[in-house]
This record gives sequence, C-alpha cells and structure tokens, in this order.
Amino acid sequence: MFRRAALLAIAGGLLLPSAAVVAQPLPPDPAAEIAAAEAAGAQFLFDYDFEDALRTYRELGERFPEHPSGPYHVAVITWTRLAQRSNAVRGPSLRNDRFFSQDGRPEPGSGEEAAFREHLEEAYRRAEALLERDPDHPEALYYRGAAEGLEAGWAVIVDRAWFRATRLIRRAVGRHRRLQELDPGFRDAYVIPGTYVYSIARLPRALRMIAFLFGMRGDLEGGLRDIRLTADEGRRARWGSLWTYELLMQREGREDEALEAVRRLRRRFPKNPDFALDEITVLTALGEFEAAVELGEAVLERREAGFGNYQLMLPGLAEAGLGEALLFGGRWADAEAVLSRGLEADPSPEVRASLLLRRANARDGAGRRPEALYDYGEVIRIDADDVLKDWANALRQAPWPDAAPAGSHPGR
Repeated sequence: MFRRAALLAIAGGLLLPSAAVVAQPLPPDPAAEIAAAEAAGAQFLFDYDFEDALRTYRELGERFPEHPSGPYHVAVITWTRLAQRSNAVRGPSLRNDRFFSQDGRPEPGSGEEAAFREHLEEAYRRAEALLERDPDHPEALYYRGAAEGLEAGWAVIVDRAWFRATRLIRRAVGRHRRLQELDPGFRDAYVIPGTYVYSIARLPRALRMIAFLFGMRGDLEGGLRDIRLTADEGRRARWGSLWTYELLMQREGREDEALEAVRRLRRRFPKNPDFALDEITVLTALGEFEAAVELGEAVLERREAGFGNYQLMLPGLAEAGLGEALLFGGRWADAEAVLSRGLEADPSPEVRASLLLRRANARDGAGRRPEALYDYGEVIRIDADDVLKDWANALRQAPWPDAAPAGSHPGR
C-alpha cells in the first residue's frame, strides 16, 4: 500500500509540466495511515513500551472513529500487561502445562478490568456498525473475531472461565474462517483458527472424543502451520503469532524451531526481556549450557543497567533462568549462589517454588542431601505449583539428578 501510494505520487509529479504551479499533496490513504499506526504501535507494544503504545493506539482510535483497530489494541495493551505480570507469556509456563498448575492468577489493577471491557466493547461496537453496512467487510470481520479471541484469552488467564472462553473462541474462529473464504490472502485470519484446532488436538483423549461429538476437530500440525503462516505473512497479527508459535514450539519440545522464532523476536524487539529469558530456556533445553549462561549473565547486567524494559521482569525470574543453565551444566555451587540471590528478591510464590526446587537440585548434585531435603519440603509447603510439588515429592524419595522426574531435566 505504501509503495503504491508513493508510485502514484511520483507519477503524478512527472506528468505535470515543469512550469506548472506546485501540485497539492495527494489526500492521505486511510488504509495506509491505519497500517502505519498499527506497525508503530506493535513495535512499542512488543518492546513493552506500553505508554507509547497506548498513546499511538488512542490517537489511531481518535483519527479513525469508525475503525475498530484503535480501541481493540488499547484493550490488547491491558491484557498484555496483565499476562506479563503473571508470567503467562513465557515458555516455561507452558511446559508440562505449568501455568494451569499454579495457584496464583493475575489480579487486574485498579481500573484495569473496567478499561479492558470499555475498549473491547468499543471495538465490538465499531466492528458491528461496519458489518451492518457490509456483512462481509474484511476489516470488520477480522477485528470482530480478534476481539472475541482477546476476550477468550482474558476469560482463560484471568477468570479461568473455560466454557465462556470456548464459546467466544468458536465465534472468533467462525468469523475468521469466513474471512479466509472471502480472501485467502488475508493472512492475519489464520492464527485464531490454527490455535483452536491445535488446542483441540492437544486435549486428553477423553475430552477430544467429547469435542468431536460437538463438531470440534483437532489438527495439531495443521494448526501449527496456520499459526506460522500468519507469523510469516500476516500484517496485523504477525508478531503476536510468532510469539504464540515460539511458545508452542517449546511446549512441543521442538527446540530448534523455538530458538529460531525467539531469536527473530529478540532481534526485532530488543527491549523486551521475556524474549531473552525464553531464549535462555530454549538454549538450556538444547543442552547449550555455556551459551545459556552467557545470555543469562547479560540479562542480569542489562537489568542492573536499566536497559530497555528489563526492569519489568518479575523478581527472581532472571536468576531462575541463569540458575537452571548453571545447574544443568553441572556447576552446583554457582547455581546455588545465583538461585539464592533470586530468593532474596521477594519473588512471587510460583517463582519462589521454582527457585527453591532448583536450589535443592544443586544441593543434591553437590552431595548436600539434608539441605536439599529442606528446600524440597519448602516447595511442598508453599504449594504454589502442582507440577513442582510433584517433582519435590518424588525427589524426597531419591536424590537428583539420577532420580530426576520426567520433564524436570533436559537430558532425561
């Protein structure tokens, strides 16, 4: 769109005789303006420059009062801030379905939920107004479905309201599949249906059978292909889709693909600390411990130096990532020291449980079984993460690493 507008402007200038009066500028192209604002807002959003993103999207909403993009993206900012604070947007939270095993849930701050609902409703209203004039309006179909997908995300992460989320996501999928029929080249319309069929395919067998009876069919690889299609060729949803793909590759244990995706994100959004933390996790899972340690130390240095938005990391998370890399590399004493520093940072119960479990592993590795048993007991006492609690119970019976439970060690 930008290139076409530029070529038209150049052609118009070349066709005018040199003695003509100065040509008036062409009227702005609304689609190009909207696209430019969305691109600028996405850079701010995924760099965690939330206030700049908020200003950009509010201005977009005011500049184009009939278009749903502005209020929709303002609601996205609220959701992203909340998810980031709850550690719901990182790979370790999806491995072994850890996020849903954790007792804590994100608590919206003062006015956050009201603001989210207000802007989401405005996005709905604008999309519906366009659909009343044209039921097949592409942008309206896209944003109506995207808003339903966003509301479903809130229902899952904040409210844990599974049935409401299911109803919302099915409506979103229907709208985006309709958009695919109308315009197969509208690549942003593939990620929500792709995530939907992937999720169904990942349900336990009994639940998949129930879903099948209700006409809900899964397709793991097909879903991942559609998510990747939006990540590679989409415009509005590209970066969110790439982030989703990276997280799911970690969940699937496809670390090489996860590493490629997270490095692409980190190059594009260097101020976002969660991409660096995820790269440490992936490198550790690949057994590239030295590279993981090097990046982990760099993350701590950047946080201390005030680089980018690294101050937004949850307390103890950086130490947990570096500590795991040191631990799996067999550096027991170094791992214990880093993990102990993380415990001094007043982390959340979920992060505290992770730090304690890994410090216990380091103490086990160093042959200090009584101290390890104490830390395992603390993980069980905190009772903030069912997966970690199960691992701690198992390791009270036999020491780590020989007795490492499935999923608790990258080499086992």
